[in-house]
Amino acid sequence: MKLINGHLNTIFSFMESAIQPDEFLKLLKNSENKYFAVTEHNNFFSYAFFLKKAKELSLKPIFGIDLDLEYEDASYRFILYPKNKNGLIELFLLSKRKLSGEIILLDEVLQMGGVYIIDHPLYGLYSIQKQEIIHNDYYFSFSYENIASNEEFIFKKLNKCLLINHNIILDTWDNSIINVLKNIENKQVQETKNFYEILQLDIDCQNNLEKQLISLTNAFLEKCYIEGIENIPDQFEIPHFENGENLDSINYLKTILIKGIKNKFNKETWTTEYQKRLSYEIEIVEKLKFADYFLIVQDFVNFAKQNQIGIGPGRGSAAGSLICYLLNITEIDPLKYGLIFERFLNPNRKNMPDIDIDIQDNRRSEVIEYIINKYGEDKVATIVTFSTLGKKSAIRDVLRSHNILPLDINEISKSIASDSEKTLLEEFEHNETLKNKLIQLNRNDHNFASEIIEEANKIDGFYRQTGTHAAGIVIGNKNLNEIIPTYIVEKKYNQSQISMEYLEDFGLLKIDLLGLKTLATIREIVEKINITHPDFSLDKINYNDKKTFELLSQGNTLGVFQLESYGMIKAIKKIQVNSFNDIVATISLFRPGPMDNISEYASRKSGKKEIVKVNDTYDEILKSTYGIIIYQEQIMQIFQLVANKSFAEADQIRRIISKKQHTEVAKLKDDFIECATKNNYSKKIATQIYENIEKFADYGFNKSHAVSYATVAYQMAYLKANYPLEFYASIISSAHGAHETISKYVAEASNMGIKVNSPEINISDENVVIYNNQIYLPLTQIKGLGPETIKAITKNRAEIGPYKNFEHFVFSIFTINGVGASTIELLIKASALRNFGHNQETLLYELYQGNPDVRSDLLIKVQSFKNEMQRYFDQKLWKGYEPAEIKKIDVKKESENETNLLGGIYNFHLTKKYEVEGQRLIDLHFNNEYIIYFFCNRAVQRNGNYGIYYWIDIQDSSQKINFNVYNNKSDLRPMQGKIIKAKLIKKINGYILRDWKIIEDNE
Repeated sequence: MKLINGHLNTIFSFMESAIQPDEFLKLLKNSENKYFAVTEHNNFFSYAFFLKKAKELSLKPIFGIDLDLEYEDASYRFILYPKNKNGLIELFLLSKRKLSGEIILLDEVLQMGGVYIIDHPLYGLYSIQKQEIIHNDYYFSFSYENIASNEEFIFKKLNKCLLINHNIILDTWDNSIINVLKNIENKQVQETKNFYEILQLDIDCQNNLEKQLISLTNAFLEKCYIEGIENIPDQFEIPHFENGENLDSINYLKTILIKGIKNKFNKETWTTEYQKRLSYEIEIVEKLKFADYFLIVQDFVNFAKQNQIGIGPGRGSAAGSLICYLLNITEIDPLKYGLIFERFLNPNRKNMPDIDIDIQDNRRSEVIEYIINKYGEDKVATIVTFSTLGKKSAIRDVLRSHNILPLDINEISKSIASDSEKTLLEEFEHNETLKNKLIQLNRNDHNFASEIIEEANKIDGFYRQTGTHAAGIVIGNKNLNEIIPTYIVEKKYNQSQISMEYLEDFGLLKIDLLGLKTLATIREIVEKINITHPDFSLDKINYNDKKTFELLSQGNTLGVFQLESYGMIKAIKKIQVNSFNDIVATISLFRPGPMDNISEYASRKSGKKEIVKVNDTYDEILKSTYGIIIYQEQIMQIFQLVANKSFAEADQIRRIISKKQHTEVAKLKDDFIECATKNNYSKKIATQIYENIEKFADYGFNKSHAVSYATVAYQMAYLKANYPLEFYASIISSAHGAHETISKYVAEASNMGIKVNSPEINISDENVVIYNNQIYLPLTQIKGLGPETIKAITKNRAEIGPYKNFEHFVFSIFTINGVGASTIELLIKASALRNFGHNQETLLYELYQGNPDVRSDLLIKVQSFKNEMQRYFDQKLWKGYEPAEIKKIDVKKESENETNLLGGIYNFHLTKKYEVEGQRLIDLHFNNEYIIYFFCNRAVQRNGNYGIYYWIDIQDSSQKINFNVYNNKSDLRPMQGKIIKAKLIKKINGYILRDWKIIEDNE
């Protein structure tokens, strides 16, 4: 007899179920049931998935929730179903409260009126306590195996009883998976094994009572189905933008555009071509009713700009819109760069426009707060994501659940490649190392290894927890809880319970606000420049700056957005970038696939290779890229000019070709050749052009995006070339204490003649400081010195004034709660107190007098002034301070301390006594071999495309450099922390290291 499942937890009920939604739907289709219920534990995370699938498969979904409720100071589970759409909204709100951490009382739910409450068959109040609740909307449920033991009660309360199983498995074997999941979630191995009934949709009834229960259950659940719920709205409902001027949205948009024209153009520059383009774009926006969308985006973008929050010049295809440019959403003039509106908004496609916004990452939250305040916290939400168990974590968790030792777990995990695309079953079949390690765990049980793999393979891909989408927010035209389920994150933000890919199905406006660290760095550089050059602005920079292109063509792009990877530097040098157009092309070519054309582009640009001519029109379209199709927009232009297609048609054709839909592509070829021949092209030329398109369409890059990111890259390069001091100060700050990255920046700054100093207690604070045209690293560079301590010290220094000497500093520091001798020791060893005129050993002796367990004379003196610190400072009792004992400097020890705490040596150079004038790092000239003594800060082994290589960071008293060493037969890691004698040759693209050896102390 057919039974509608009254309960269903899937893998969206994290770590509680082994049911994959697709597997359940397959079972459902085989059973020929039209109705099915979904009741995730406390959430609606699977709601959108099942709605969409129900519509595709012509099924009728019944949505409820398996909810934890409190009754008489204990928690029980209840299955709740809605009576109607309002009841479903009530369930959304209950889920929101529960996921947000609230305790919900059963009595409260009983008073709602819009929902049915069912006692859970295993974990309910009656199931556990045999306690009855008398209420019109309250029901009891019993699993199939418990009917017989509750027969008397069921007969007595038949109209209030339902046949519902606790459905979390589809196969008996999945019981082992449930036990694994419980062990993972509880983080301990439980000896008790629970066994659950498999989900059944067809019951072989043994008696009349069972038949009655099934009939009652089916009738009840069909009553809970909300008619047409699976018919999600198929049109967008963009929130209305309130403009305060009593104008409809399209006319208000036009008034803002007129202001934009006046701000960005004059009578000479605003040509007929611009006016024609704008009129066309407005016509499309009005036709598609998207005016409110543009108004919403321009509003928060302009809020950001007015509040000095960095916004990128553009991202994606939006830079192809003149409307976006005039509204200040983008800073890219689309006509100047030949960008196409239809690549952004195609009137023939039923899609929302997609304006992605790059925002200064450390101020992104301010823009989100603005949007929430503007439209209401009930109408705005961030977007949920779901984290899954990967192969490595799956097998680790399964092994842990079987009490395998951590050492063995680590070894087995290492035997699986991180980037392997094989399933765990395939890994077990082909990976002998993995198989042998698993077999060795239990030689007495031949099935043990297979069971481990099968269990791990099963949970690979299971959802484990939620996260927040890095960029997306959603805005509704009414309270979101009336449309989708939400919950609260970070105790303040609404977050959808529906993931990104489904939101537009509900008619909701999705906006991507992507935090971009580079924008924060650029803003910091400009702020530093403005201290000495108050009129400087990026709006005024020259995009044909000679110094900038010299820097780029030399590959000096460390710290430059998009251009600093090793491969990109090689490409830049090969192309000899000397124009903005080259930057756009290089960014577009430096991707898998088109990367092969970098050499071709360079050769054609330099004249080493001839540009193949095809036809005047075609050649003109590809003139800027030397006859190579690089951009999607070029393909669209070819279709428009050669085959007389509109840009809207050209965009659709481009998409079909790039997706390699072979049947469609064959038809397109015939159509293109026919249209081209009608347009006076020979069949031979038309065929040749189409074959070129077909070859490159899959690799074509969005030029709008490339121009936008090339703009950011050029700005960074310009700042580096023209304001290197401010540039290096800011990029070092942006590294946030990452020693390896900072080491690279410091080395390059040093090569540029910029002095970089280690943190200094009277100058440094949380960020890099420029002082006397030198850079001082922040106190955050000191390993072990926490942010709160740093804030306390800088605040103390601001109140007391510069620290006069070591004693004055110690007295001052001891006025700060929670800061004591251990902090002072850190600062001494990091050389942050070097300007007090004494070496580390002397200051450490002052602090501990050779015994950390005994209070020194200085600390005793501090203690004696505990209740009269102000007298110490007022009477300047720190004057005349001298250390009790002057210790001999230990250069090796001080160097080690700096290396450990700062990631490198800044003040004490062990190589000094070995160095020969003219044979130091600063003296190296290209292609000459030198014998050099240097100290190796870091030697790191890495794997690259061509095998193992080493990244080394070295320095002597003159300079600090770091570089990659390839094709080296010896292991370079023993060099780390040692003085090295080696042969070194400086090359344009790095250094060659030969014949190195470690110098011992006695040499």
